[in-house]
Amino acid sequence: MENNNTYNVKELAHKLMQGTISPDEKIWLDAWYANFSDEEVLLSASKYQTPEQLRESILNKITARMETPVKPARKVITLWRSIAAAAAVVLLVTFAALYKNEVLEVVDPAKQVELVTSPGKHRQISLPDGTRIWLNPGSKISYPDKFRAKERLVKLEGEAFFDVVHDEDHPFVIQSGQLKTVVLGTSFNVKAYPDEIISEVTVISGKVAVQEHDLPKSKQAIMVLNQRAVYNKTNRSLIKQDYPNASKFLSQRTGLFSYDGASLQNVTDDLSLQYGIRVNLAPGIAQSGFYGHINTNEPVDKTLNKLCAVMDLRWSKLNNGYYLQPLPPNN
Repeated sequence: MENNNTYNVKELAHKLMQGTISPDEKIWLDAWYANFSDEEVLLSASKYQTPEQLRESILNKITARMETPVKPARKVITLWRSIAAAAAVVLLVTFAALYKNEVLEVVDPAKQVELVTSPGKHRQISLPDGTRIWLNPGSKISYPDKFRAKERLVKLEGEAFFDVVHDEDHPFVIQSGQLKTVVLGTSFNVKAYPDEIISEVTVISGKVAVQEHDLPKSKQAIMVLNQRAVYNKTNRSLIKQDYPNASKFLSQRTGLFSYDGASLQNVTDDLSLQYGIRVNLAPGIAQSGFYGHINTNEPVDKTLNKLCAVMDLRWSKLNNGYYLQPLPPNN
């Protein structure tokens, strides 16, 4: 077999078998075949007895390859199958992304957790996102054991210190009565007892937005370090104030209170909330200044003894509460 100066017969034969031969190459190969001497390839052991038989066999094979392009068709079908499979995967992933929470709520529904602290007892807890909360005595908090919604919502009655883990896509929201506090990641104190007219949100770090639950964002107050929002339930007023002593909540969250001239009325108000008791003061002593430290983790009797020793007072139980009055003149 001889090679043409332009084409190589073996290469064209391979292209013909693969279905990649060009029209010009096919014309040349046909012309070459027409002048081909079949006797050159006849072997003594061949099943073909004449050159005509060999030529007919080769021609039939070539014709079959030309008329039935099996491999390209199979490639096309395989390609479309691959595209369909890829599309199915995309649809599945999209569905999972859009409805993941709904599916999880069916398979593994979130449960609501509710914790209550008794008078005189503090409690520190960690939420599913890593946020830490110091719950004051006489307070109640509820939250889901899995955060799956757009907002990380908790409900609070009472007082708690929050150290919130930052998550820009899932704001942390505290619902305390009519007051709504929204944060991304910061530390702050919320004081919102159901039977108290005044609620307060004090910021120790970061930024916090506070608004009445059913009012628009235009009515909200934005606080940063050493600021607080004071909400009055009676007239539904929300006021932002500077509060340089905000860091005091870092110790108060564990029951340790420090006073530097605070009125006795303010001190006993704190004791009332911490211990769940009523403290009444004798006339004329409510505005007396108190300097000192109080650990509300100690029994209430011990705390009142310390307070009275500093202030020259005495205490007694009266009508299911406590009554503080000055010591008699001879003492």
